[in-house]
Amino acid sequence: MATRSRHIKIEGMDELTQDLEKLRQIPQGKAVQSALIEGAEMLSREARAAAPTAPSATYSAGRRVAPGGLKASFDAKPGRALKNFLQAYSFTWKNRAPHAHLVEFGTKPHSLAPTGKKVMKFAGETFRKKAQHPGAKQNKFFRTAIARTRNRIKKLLEDKVKAAVEALARGA
Repeated sequence: MATRSRHIKIEGMDELTQDLEKLRQIPQGKAVQSALIEGAEMLSREARAAAPTAPSATYSAGRRVAPGGLKASFDAKPGRALKNFLQAYSFTWKNRAPHAHLVEFGTKPHSLAPTGKKVMKFAGETFRKKAQHPGAKQNKFFRTAIARTRNRIKKLLEDKVKAAVEALARGA
């Protein structure tokens, strides 16, 4: 069977890059970046509200994580300065909630064993050998927050981007 090579040529990338650089320089471009951060903060607030609070302290890698650690771990930041300026992130700090992904996606039943220690604490009990964790159901708090805020963030960004593009077209 013969294979055909397909080549795709995208025209206008240089112009787009130049326009994005112009956008970065005008006040409307800064407003778009600000709107991205505002959207990420909106998502973080919604996720914080939707996140469950553990009934007691949990332990991760030998560190105690207080109840509410997951709620306190949310943050929003702009993208890296040296990359595309049109970025913003909503995330959890791993040192505050190393278990965030386990809550969001759940866990299957599994065995736990102390490593490098003689005992292990789990759910208020002390174990010297193996313990069987029953697993945990997923709690889609972050995905729920995304679904709840998606349209508000979309509207915010549409308004800011539209104003920025119009200003760029006028030669702001």
